Amino acid sequence: MKIIPSVFAFTLAAVAAAVSLPASAHYLWSENTRQGNAIYFGGVDENIREKSPGKLDDFTSLTLQVQRMEKGQVTSEERVARKGTLAFAAGKPIPATASLIGSDLAVPVKDLSAYKLGILKLNFYVRHVQIDKVFPAVLALDAVPTGVPGQLRVSFNGQPLPAFKAKLIAPNGWTSELKTDAAGLVQLSTPWRGNYVIEATYFENASGEFQGQHFERIRHRLGLTVVQPKGPATFVPDYHEHEHAD
Repeated sequence: MKIIPSVFAFTLAAVAAAVSLPASAHYLWSENTRQGNAIYFGGVDENIREKSPGKLDDFTSLTLQVQRMEKGQVTSEERVARKGTLAFAAGKPIPATASLIGSDLAVPVKDLSAYKLGILKLNFYVRHVQIDKVFPAVLALDAVPTGVPGQLRVSFNGQPLPAFKAKLIAPNGWTSELKTDAAGLVQLSTPWRGNYVIEATYFENASGEFQGQHFERIRHRLGLTVVQPKGPATFVPDYHEHEHAD
């Protein structure tokens, strides 16, 4: 399986316009645990989960909903995100027939000029879904199963993202690069049973002001957990808390 190149190569590539950035970066992702569903911030591929006090405290307005498909219609109910030391507790585990979605659009503006990314408004999104369950895209940056085995559609504001690159992290930590076709579709390779996490980043060329701070463009970042219920088991890395600049 192909290993993603270094973060520096992708950081340089991001200097272009609003394009995807499959780089080493922090994102939100969801996991079902014995205690219930949890939302983490860090990097599965980096074996990192941030903590509170610390980087987890950047998130003050995380909103969550659980989508369900009933008789061809999507219903949703709100979930409360309760911040703990290493994660947000998000209630009961997400059942196989449902999808968790969430976002925090109130993360402070960050100056990443040192990384040649400029001054950014940071928007974070999270989704949890089983690989064979079809749900509509509702997040600004979203990726959802299409009903075709192993296929996702990636979109921004409801429009497909062609030739869009993202990163897939397998349950054992192996990473591979994804790239959508002209219709925004991508095929996943999920040989093992477990959670596959996709980190996707899109830069929107829109400047403005947020909380009294000017920003040059908006970075949208999605952490998508795709659950594969079939296949052989593989090992899962042990996680630890860590501090990171991103």
